Amino acid sequence: MRKALLLLTLAMLLPVAMSAQLLGTGNIELQRAPYSLKGFKPHSTRLMAPSRVDLGDNQMILGHYDSDALSTDGLGITGLPGTVTLGTILTADELAPFQGGKIVKFRVGLAAATTVSRVFVMPVSASGTIGTATQWTCSVNAAGWNEIELATPYEINTGQGEGLMIGFDYRQTSSNYPISAVMEGDIHTTYLYYQNSWQDVGLADYGNLSVQCIVESEFFPEYLIGVSELFIPSYVKLGEDTYFLYSSRNLGVAGNVPAGSVTYDVLIDGEVVSTMTNSRDLTRSAQDFEGSLSTTGLAVGKHTLTIRVNSLNGEPVETPLSASITFTVYENGFAHQMHLLEQFTSTYCTWCPLGIGMIQKLMELRDDIAWVGIHGNMSGTDPMRTLQCDSIMLYQGSNSYPSGSFDRSVGWDSQTAIVTGLGFYEEYHSEVAAELSSFYDYLAEAPAFATVNINSTYDADTREAVITVSGDLTPDFDQMLGADSKLTVYITEDGIVARQLNQGTWVSDFVHNGVMRRALPSVFGGNLNRNGDTYENVYTYTIPASWKPENLNVVAFISRPLANGATGVYTDMFVNQVNKRKLGEYDEPETLRGDVNLDGSVNISDVTDLIDYLLAGGEIPASADVDLDNSVNISDVTTLIDYLLSGVWND
Repeated sequence: MRKALLLLTLAMLLPVAMSAQLLGTGNIELQRAPYSLKGFKPHSTRLMAPSRVDLGDNQMILGHYDSDALSTDGLGITGLPGTVTLGTILTADELAPFQGGKIVKFRVGLAAATTVSRVFVMPVSASGTIGTATQWTCSVNAAGWNEIELATPYEINTGQGEGLMIGFDYRQTSSNYPISAVMEGDIHTTYLYYQNSWQDVGLADYGNLSVQCIVESEFFPEYLIGVSELFIPSYVKLGEDTYFLYSSRNLGVAGNVPAGSVTYDVLIDGEVVSTMTNSRDLTRSAQDFEGSLSTTGLAVGKHTLTIRVNSLNGEPVETPLSASITFTVYENGFAHQMHLLEQFTSTYCTWCPLGIGMIQKLMELRDDIAWVGIHGNMSGTDPMRTLQCDSIMLYQGSNSYPSGSFDRSVGWDSQTAIVTGLGFYEEYHSEVAAELSSFYDYLAEAPAFATVNINSTYDADTREAVITVSGDLTPDFDQMLGADSKLTVYITEDGIVARQLNQGTWVSDFVHNGVMRRALPSVFGGNLNRNGDTYENVYTYTIPASWKPENLNVVAFISRPLANGATGVYTDMFVNQVNKRKLGEYDEPETLRGDVNLDGSVNISDVTDLIDYLLAGGEIPASADVDLDNSVNISDVTTLIDYLLSGVWND
């Protein structure tokens, strides 16, 4: 678990691919710089500003995040050259500790050198009205953090519910990418002032705008112990121990807090279960800590883990800060059959063949990838694009090519988006593919709560395909994954020959594989046709004459509803189980639960065979695990006898 998390963290530091063109209808488009096409720099995506000790004893940083992190994988609004104004709103909660203080400096972080000519503060009413700017002219232009000392400090004295917009003017050209966005803290909207109004520029997909204020105050506490970045695996098996991680630091203006000086309560659902101490000194920079948690005695279902500051130097903390996160305890689960990779591409995308090459390298590493190529238009019409393709990209939040999503899960390149860029130079494909493979391993640590079996037939005379998808569900499927979870079927086609733009040159005979042809019953999937702990859905579809049946595949998966993406909520669209078969192939039926002797029925002879196994040992089929706890013991005997007496599985 720990190793997988560390690999995931490394993967998140990989540079994101060039957006050949963003998908948008407006004139204002946020473009990402093509750094990953200039060279692969896995450990240089952050710059460091002057050390935090450069702050005065009575100074603190105010912003959506207050570390020195700065993205060098810059962005730009290349369709709007000239002076551009960006701002972001500090909320009332963020401002609360700074009331009565004075903003004495601005910090503007640039991913690439360009001129910053103005910084400003604007009051924001509780209803969201933006007031008149207090502004300071300046002239700084260095890549990295730029500090602007204010000739007249700004006093923070906002009312209840009121905020402050802070921002700056910078010089944008048609080819520079100076905007830095960092995935730290709670992510807030960045606004562009355009045509006399403030408009969401879409930066939240990349993080918080790199702008901060240095505030001076006589009222800052010396010690204020904070807790942040709490992590625990999303699913933990009942009865097993799990790790959790969190960060802590001194948010006050004093120096180090010695190791052992701070105690933290560990709470589950509001009840204290253990305490921890800081095993190293706390400073203004966050320190990471790890703990262990037992799930023995917890109920199956969702729980809340809270880390709360308890005491400092033996004295209770009156208003302790804390951090909370939810996790799920499960009892039954299945292994993952395959993983879904939805690739977003276009024949008019000049860098997309690089993305395809990277996917091919990933598939050399593992044989459990169901690759689906979803095509869209760019400067011309892609012959493989459909309205269904457009919808899938819209609801997943895809806005660039080449890109893709991985089990529709957040975490590889972003904690808020499920789509990430794939356009890396060929010499870096192996390294990127290895990190993506480790991400799939990380996702597989959470169990599947269903199986997916595919049985399809094709009638050459009528061109009618009948696709049957069936499988088992865990007894607690609704509680674990949700009764509103969906089953979606993609029909894909390999071996389509069509021209493709490749790094500025058209290739007339490019071969496209895994092309998404049709989603059944729709891109949003459909409800499972359930019968107790099993399901079976049947789909009939007439194959168009232009499709080659021998090249068709069936990809079926169970996921959370795609429709949630319409509101920008991408963290609840993940895919839980996937399978893929050629059209006309079928999965062998699994043995009956409890059919220990494999004679196709469950009766008293299976009980005797199971007892013989427990007494003498030997090979035993998976069907003998009748209580679905991933082991075979006396509990399976009693569960099997109860089933024979009652006719139902007692789960």
